[in-house]
Order: sequence, then structure tokens, then C-alpha cells
Amino acid sequence: MLKRKKILLIICFAALCMSSAPVFADLFDVSVDRIDMTFDGTTFNAWLNKPYGSVTLNRIEAPIETVELEYVHVGGTATLGDFSLWMDLDNFTATTATATGEFTLTDIDGDTITGDITGNWGLIGGYTHFSGEMSDIQWTSDDGFFNGNDGSDDNAVPLDLITLPPWEGNIIDLTINYHEAWMLYTDWGGKTKIGTIDASVVPTPAAVLLGILGLGVVGIKLRKYA
Repeated sequence: MLKRKKILLIICFAALCMSSAPVFADLFDVSVDRIDMTFDGTTFNAWLNKPYGSVTLNRIEAPIETVELEYVHVGGTATLGDFSLWMDLDNFTATTATATGEFTLTDIDGDTITGDITGNWGLIGGYTHFSGEMSDIQWTSDDGFFNGNDGSDDNAVPLDLITLPPWEGNIIDLTINYHEAWMLYTDWGGKTKIGTIDASVVPTPAAVLLGILGLGVVGIKLRKYA
């Protein structure tokens, strides 16, 4: 009877946490400097500029670590890491649009972070910005590391996070680096623009709930055998 009461309390506590507006700590964040972009009037595409672009990934959950991935030529070779995304745009006004799409972040040895994107474009301070949400973020890896330029584990961030994917996240800012009027309202005419992107990844609410339940059950078992 006591065990059942404890389990009930755990479930009630988890439900209370989920019913409120939760604030989850970031797991890691990603910034991409110098991405190339095109827009054909319907679909927006972006990818890491080569050879000048770079990706920085910061693990925020302890142990805190940072790794940078650049597309640089060393001795006639280049890193294989990359970043790309696409979005289909709709609901245009003179200064706004809605968008949905997907992104892929690839490290030097082919491990990937992928996810879905949805959000809004808008004209802010003369620059065209996108902000929105990421969902179903998946991590596919053979070694458990997001590797930097040389591919070694010494230059890598482990993504053995407490919360397993899928994750969610926020695209804090995707900016087209041109101080012009609304740039997505008309066809760019095949020209490539330059921009940057910053994003942060957090646990999904379901993953947090499973974590709460798991910790509670472990606590019961520990007390049982203490």
C-alpha cells in the first residue's frame, strides 16, 4: 500500500509539472556563421559557406564543452562537416511569412543532428529575420561525439546527454546579413545571400516526464533494498 501511494505521488507530481508552463534547461546550442542562402519565391535553402563558414556547438549540460567545425583547406584537403536547411514559405504579407522545413548538421566523420523547423519570418530593424521552434531533433552517431576539425575525441563534444532524443529547441535568430527591405517578398533572381543562425536545444516535455518517473521508481527501489 505504501509503495502504491508513493508511485501515485510521483505520477501526480509529474502531471503537475507537465500541466504548468515548464522551463527546461538548454542541453546544447549551435551557431552557424556565414551561411549561403537562396530563395525562389517558395522555398528557402541555406547551407554552410565553403570555405569561410563555421559551426560552433556548445554543450551546456555538464560537462560543459565547446567544439568548432570549419570548412578549411589543410594540405589540399577539406573538412567534411556541413550545415543545411530548407523551408517552404507561405502566408506572405509585405513584411512577414510563415515557414516549415528541416535542417541537418553534420560533423567531420558523418554524425548528424537533424530536426523539423516551423516559425515566422519578419522584417526587424531593416533586416529579414526568422525565429521559430525545432522539433523531433535526432542525433545519429557511431561514436557518441560531435567532432571538430581534426576528427579526434580531444576536439569533440560528447552528446551522451541525460535526456535522450528526440529533443526540441528554439531557433533564436536566423538573419539575412543585408540591411535592405523585406527580402523574401520577391524572387532573389538566383542570387546567393549571406546570413547567420543561432539555435538552442532543450529536452522534450515527454522526455522530462519519463525522467521524473524514472528517478522516482529508482528511489523506491533504493529504499526497498536499503
